Amino acid sequence: MTATPMAKRFNPRLFVQQFKQTLMAGAARATNADTPPAPATVDGSVFAGFRRVLRMGTLIFAFIITLLFAMIFYQHQRSEEAVRSVDHTRQVIAYIDSLRIYMLNLDTAVRKYAESRNPADLDSALICRQSSCPSSVQLIALIRADGDLAARLAPLPALQSALETGFSALRQRAQAGSDATPPERELAGFDKSAIEQIHRILIETGREELAQLEIRETTRVHDQNVSLALLAVAGLWMGLALIGLYRKSTRLIGAGIEAEQTIRQLSLRDPLTGLANRRFLHENERLMIAGAKRSEKQMAVLAVDLDEFKAVNDRYGHAAGDAVLQVAAERMKQLLRESDVIVRLGGDEFVIVLGQVDDAKAAREVAGRVVDSLRQPIPLATGGSARIGASVGIALCCADGETLDELLKKADAALYAAKRDGRNTYREAAASGA
Repeated sequence: MTATPMAKRFNPRLFVQQFKQTLMAGAARATNADTPPAPATVDGSVFAGFRRVLRMGTLIFAFIITLLFAMIFYQHQRSEEAVRSVDHTRQVIAYIDSLRIYMLNLDTAVRKYAESRNPADLDSALICRQSSCPSSVQLIALIRADGDLAARLAPLPALQSALETGFSALRQRAQAGSDATPPERELAGFDKSAIEQIHRILIETGREELAQLEIRETTRVHDQNVSLALLAVAGLWMGLALIGLYRKSTRLIGAGIEAEQTIRQLSLRDPLTGLANRRFLHENERLMIAGAKRSEKQMAVLAVDLDEFKAVNDRYGHAAGDAVLQVAAERMKQLLRESDVIVRLGGDEFVIVLGQVDDAKAAREVAGRVVDSLRQPIPLATGGSARIGASVGIALCCADGETLDELLKKADAALYAAKRDGRNTYREAAASGA
């Protein structure tokens, strides 16, 4: 995945600075004329960090989940194989033990018969209590031996067959009522040759199977330890990935919150003069009116319109007009208290809200100072100075639940009365003059 140089390393502070500059540059194109401000354009790539974190997190989690499932499946397969192998080995060992017991029972029966001459000692029910007696052939098939083990087990079927044949013959003579003592050569096959060889083979095979069982158990435990280690590594990696994503997300969220606050502030401010705008005025309407009522004082709304401002634009250009607006805004701010609000509605129109005034006289004094201040020449950067003036309309609040829009209409009506009376003056709503 490729990324632009800016997106390779996201810097929240740089992002916010660029964002502010972009918005301010777009808003600054709003001149003092009636032309509406051009919309601020924001490059969508500044938000690429959010998309990049989402993609990175998705890829990391997909990879880790796939790895975990693969490890779980592999461990499950290995565990099943180990369990089958261990069960098979235990089955082989158990079958070897049963075959040894069978051979020992044969040997014991023959020895007892040789001492007691009692045919009951040769009863097959005492030798093999199972429906099918253990067989060397079945043992070889169960072990699935090959190589040296197959060669070691190869004599077992013949030896077992010889023992069983000799035992059957001996039992037939005993059942026939023969009192003759079994010849030594017939018993020798049980005592020395066949029995000892069979026991030796079975003991060696059992030991080897036990060794294999231990090896398989050790391998199974080792595989489990390796799987646990891999799971621990995967868990650690996931933890580190989560920490990294958390840190990046925190930075991005912080930058987003700061950008949102910046957007909020810019949406409530005039980009040219830094004054509050119409939106700020309407959003705080209730607070200002409620504050005036709580203080049991009046609130005054002053509508201010700059006189001869269009002539400044026509003569000196819009850049000079912008400078005049900034100076005029600063002069009016210096005349007001911190609790008062000055708003630029657009172009050369301003509104001053005096939050708490004792009476109409205090509002007229502020209006007079505004007119006197703006009557003074304004130096221009290109040389010379611009001369403007101001007409002010005054409306007092609040009677009979008046709204801000109603106050603005009354102040505008007084403003137009001031312009009709020669400009550079102020008039109060519902009053004949100052």
